Amino acid sequence: MFSRLLVTLSFFLVKVIAAHEDLSFTYNGFSSANLSLDGVAEFTPNGLLRLTDIDTQRKGHAFYSNPVTFKNSMNTAAAIFSFSTTFVFAIRSEYPTLSGHGIALVISPTRGLPGTSPNHYLGLFNENNNGNENNHVVAVELDTIKSIDQFDDINNNHVGIDINGLKSEKVYTAGYYNDKNGEFKNLTLVSGKSMKVWVEYDGKKKQMNVTLAPSNIGKPRTPLLSLTRDLSSVVNNTMYVGFSASTGSVPTSHYILGWSFKINGQAQELVLSQLPKLPRMGDKKDRSLILTVGLTLICVIIISLAISGIIYLIKRKRKFEELVEDWEVDYGPQSQRLRIIKGVASGLLYLHEEWEQVVIHRDVKASNVLLDSEFNGRLGDFGLSRLCDHGRDPMLEKSGNFPLKSQAFVLLLNTVCAIWSTSAKKKHPPPPAVGSSLNHHDKDNYECKVEVEKLMVPVIWHVARRGSRRFSS
Repeated sequence: MFSRLLVTLSFFLVKVIAAHEDLSFTYNGFSSANLSLDGVAEFTPNGLLRLTDIDTQRKGHAFYSNPVTFKNSMNTAAAIFSFSTTFVFAIRSEYPTLSGHGIALVISPTRGLPGTSPNHYLGLFNENNNGNENNHVVAVELDTIKSIDQFDDINNNHVGIDINGLKSEKVYTAGYYNDKNGEFKNLTLVSGKSMKVWVEYDGKKKQMNVTLAPSNIGKPRTPLLSLTRDLSSVVNNTMYVGFSASTGSVPTSHYILGWSFKINGQAQELVLSQLPKLPRMGDKKDRSLILTVGLTLICVIIISLAISGIIYLIKRKRKFEELVEDWEVDYGPQSQRLRIIKGVASGLLYLHEEWEQVVIHRDVKASNVLLDSEFNGRLGDFGLSRLCDHGRDPMLEKSGNFPLKSQAFVLLLNTVCAIWSTSAKKKHPPPPAVGSSLNHHDKDNYECKVEVEKLMVPVIWHVARRGSRRFSS
């Protein structure tokens, strides 16, 4: 009974091992893939595997859900099986010439890589375990950042074979060899275009070859990298296969379009026509940079227009303010002189109409006008004044230089038009007359002109009412 059970169990184990040895899967897109995701990795609605999106300082993993048998013995020194894999990838950065940080095909003892770091660690290791032999990790990195101090990277656009750490065992600039002439052609990993990778390990020769090419051409005969090394001490009996990617300070999307894997044989070629389409360059999330720049530019334009409008209004306001000329600094602006006139006119009204007798000043002139601290006009110097009864209009028979004009009218002209005396001209040049002073097209001077007219009209009427008679006031 026991022997029969042992034989049955042995037969079952042999079948399981044989099944695992012949493991093969192909995903032309990931709409129904048997993968385990962690970090920011996700499937897009159209079947893309997006390991990272435009978030910064993030990582994403995607592993085949079942363990893969790489040896037919539990002995760690036993040779591992041959295997081959191929996949199509694309790296889309928010900035055309920058990226962060890259993708790696990884063979790991665990499904997922807990405790690993993003940035230049690619989600594979961290600062404490990088380079540790107990990691049992084999990876092929597609690196877009140059890290000289820690990993001796050759540039910011390279492919490397990593074993237990990110200091590559073999590394070369991303590109491929033309089959016709053997010429090496560079490829830019961050171009946003889809590219294809082939990774093959020969268990007998103990050799790993890595080949890279644009996705629309066949596999080049000459591999980009070739490493001869026995991986039996690194790869355990069962391992997990998958992908890892990470971002740094530059928002970057890492895509896998299709993936094929096989133990002990050639992985099936992917059918390009069945692969999901990448987002158009600048579409959806890739459009966010354009949107951000556009909104910023619009805000700058709006702010500039607002500032220009404010400056225009300020200049317009200054333009329509009263023009203060040099002579007005000494003699006061129009509005100030109008206040003086009104003060003197108020005094004359009182002398002529409101006191018990009519007081005829007879010497109204600028030098006889006194000003208080607020520039209110007060009439002074009554040495030549005369008294008369109300209703009497005293006539002056002697000749004068101002027929039909009272001295009040002369004062008004002197003050408004700034007619200087001969002695004043010697000290200060005469300012512009009222015509030029009031012809400025601004609000304040226009109001002054109106006020002057209000003052001059009754004076002229007062003079005209007396015909050709001359009088003093």
